[in-house]
Amino acid sequence: MASPAPAAAVLAPGAKVLRGFLVSYQSNAAGDFWPLHTGRATVGRSNSGETLDIPLADATISSRHAVLNIDATTGSVQVEDTGSTNGTFVNDEHVGFNGRRELKDGDRVRFGGFTTVMKVISRPLP
Repeated sequence: MASPAPAAAVLAPGAKVLRGFLVSYQSNAAGDFWPLHTGRATVGRSNSGETLDIPLADATISSRHAVLNIDATTGSVQVEDTGSTNGTFVNDEHVGFNGRRELKDGDRVRFGGFTTVMKVISRPLP
């Protein structure tokens, strides 16, 4: 007799799920990366005194530069500029002061003069 198929994993409400990474080779030839879990991730200049999820060591980054919103249901990732001085760019296109843009795998995301690449983890199929 064949065993029953395993039930799909059900996540507890509010569970954080890994949906991707920001990757940069700008200040480290071996590469730096920051995991992106569902929810909000604040990006800003390290040593600014702010509580940040992704602290970046670059003078062109505002203390609270941008927010990444990672949707738990769809897995979509959006970048939102939070009024930064030197702007947030996706593939060299300015998102606008307080603007938003959906990110896709391989998009170049620049915070001021600091460039990263978005790596999206595809949502598993049921």
